[in-house]
Amino acid sequence: MYLKKFEYFILDSSVAGTLLLIALAIRIEAVNAGFDQFSSNIIFISVFIISTGLYISMQIALYEIIIFLCHHSKSLSIHEHLNDSVIAPEQAFMEYEKLRSNTIIEQKRTNDKKLELVHIYIHQTMAAYTSQENLQRLCMYISDFFQDKTSTSIIPIKIDSKLKAIDVMHLGWNIGKALGKRRSYTAEFIKKVFADTMKENEVNTIIKKMSHSETECIIKLNPHIIQ
Repeated sequence: MYLKKFEYFILDSSVAGTLLLIALAIRIEAVNAGFDQFSSNIIFISVFIISTGLYISMQIALYEIIIFLCHHSKSLSIHEHLNDSVIAPEQAFMEYEKLRSNTIIEQKRTNDKKLELVHIYIHQTMAAYTSQENLQRLCMYISDFFQDKTSTSIIPIKIDSKLKAIDVMHLGWNIGKALGKRRSYTAEFIKKVFADTMKENEVNTIIKKMSHSETECIIKLNPHIIQ
């Protein structure tokens, strides 16, 4: 702090000394030009005062320019910061949308894989007990079941009499387990889709019995359709 003041004092003293020398030189020229002592002194004082005033005015103007530039720079910095603050939420939203989109794509890929494995299981398990047309419709019904779509035009699947109600229950349990569906929802599904085979069984009965391990059955419980 004191060093700065000393530097300013040296600078101002140097400028004042220079201005005095200039004023003195002009006074000498005035004397040589024939002016009397009084007039020469007036010229000397006037030149010194005017030059000092110009110096002070230049200092003030320079100070104002520096203050303006600093303020302008600070304003730009604040404006840029505000812009960053405005852009940041937009960038965050874009990142969220990207993450959400990737999550949806990955979830769809996982669900498609689940459905594919269940369809393979259905073909392997039911091919010997129903027609190809019934298999295709059954896979379509299962796809709707997985996507929680309510089908109003279900044509019951006809199956070989070798398969009993317990086999259909096991089949339904295996499908529901693989696709992560509730037992009640699965029971309602197989009650509609296999209406002829399940006509003697109410939904509540199916819910209770669908995971029972019967000794005399063709379709076994299989919780590992999807590994």
